[in-house]
Amino acid sequence: MKFTNLIVKNLSSKFSKTFLAMLSLPITILGTYFTEVKSEESTGLYLTGNIGTSSFTSADWKAEVSGLAYKGDLKFDDGTGWELGLGYDFGRFRSELSYGNSNNDIKSISAKINEGTLSGTSVESSASGDLKISSIMISGYLDFPIGKQKKLTPYLGAGIGGSKLDIDNITVAGEELESANTWLFGYQAKLGLSYSLNKGIDIFGEGIYSAFSDLGAAGEKYGLGSNSDINYRAGFRLRF
Repeated sequence: MKFTNLIVKNLSSKFSKTFLAMLSLPITILGTYFTEVKSEESTGLYLTGNIGTSSFTSADWKAEVSGLAYKGDLKFDDGTGWELGLGYDFGRFRSELSYGNSNNDIKSISAKINEGTLSGTSVESSASGDLKISSIMISGYLDFPIGKQKKLTPYLGAGIGGSKLDIDNITVAGEELESANTWLFGYQAKLGLSYSLNKGIDIFGEGIYSAFSDLGAAGEKYGLGSNSDINYRAGFRLRF
């Protein structure tokens, strides 16, 4: 009887140890994997900047001139733009607060009557100068690192904020109209690819689609609604 109890006791002890070892194995593996992943991911504050093209190629405008509604298109030459920001990297997700600026010269303008029996009739119009846009954006990014070294990282981003327009006056039907320069709702979407030079510096290239909301007509002032092509920028991230 004592011999049987001893065998049962030994078997129970071995079973308990084996069970605990099997139970701790996945926890150990997951813990090790999590530590490795965290050690490979860069987290913390960073400074970022980019420079490249500004492709606000056209904008719809509308206004009232002497009580008659007009509308048309403004076209712009390709210009330049830049952006500076401060961000925080959480690992696979980043967030940024940025300030950007772009400048495009006015290329041409068209104007048509937009009401009554003469609707669609073209009228004389002219414009010169440039369009300046200043933007403050809050953006979020998802990173998709490639390979064991994770040097190459495609990413997706989107942001919302405010865009301030500063555009020169236009002349429609012999009357000069002052533009309503003000802050508008702005938004952007990004697709990019970054490369890690070292733990402190990343470089990247990205395509950006950006736009601002319809300003609407405001008395003698004219309003705008933007159309944007893809902007191409090159930049850096400096990690602290």
